[in-house]
Amino acid sequence: MQETSDEQLVRAFQRGDEGAFEVFVKRHQDRVFRLAGLWLHDSSQAGDVLQETLLRSYTGLGRYRFRAQPATWLMRVCRNVCREFNRRRRFDALDTDSSAFSFAPDYGGGLDDDRELERLRSAVRRLPERQQQVVGLRVLEELSVEETAQVMGCRPGTVKAHLHKAVNNLRNQFGLEFEA
Repeated sequence: MQETSDEQLVRAFQRGDEGAFEVFVKRHQDRVFRLAGLWLHDSSQAGDVLQETLLRSYTGLGRYRFRAQPATWLMRVCRNVCREFNRRRRFDALDTDSSAFSFAPDYGGGLDDDRELERLRSAVRRLPERQQQVVGLRVLEELSVEETAQVMGCRPGTVKAHLHKAVNNLRNQFGLEFEA
């Protein structure tokens, strides 16, 4: 049996099929949670971002016009929610201690040692926001350059430039070696 595509699910939801939204959510909620944990630097708030992202997608999918893949659109909603959470956190002067970041993505490269994995996480957290987003989307979620550009609302060349800068920063500033 062939799996229903995201586009088919969204179209069914737009016709009033609530179950289609549930399938769409189950398919992508783990990815949204992982990205939220990466972009927030605090996995304790990733659940809140997931809920807010899903709420906004529920209300926004009725107006969705298929200019991008539905999953890409959902990740962009997540990115916007994370930006708002981070902005709110700065304004509220909440503690942004990176030790609260307990999210543990698998970046590959055979990082078996917990200290090395934490060192990589810490280094990625210190990258500029756009570079963090590119690393999360390209490395963690393995999106194409074009899909990453759609999520970030920029051109593919911009994604490539941010990834190149991120890799150079990780190598030069933090002494990390890995394949981009």
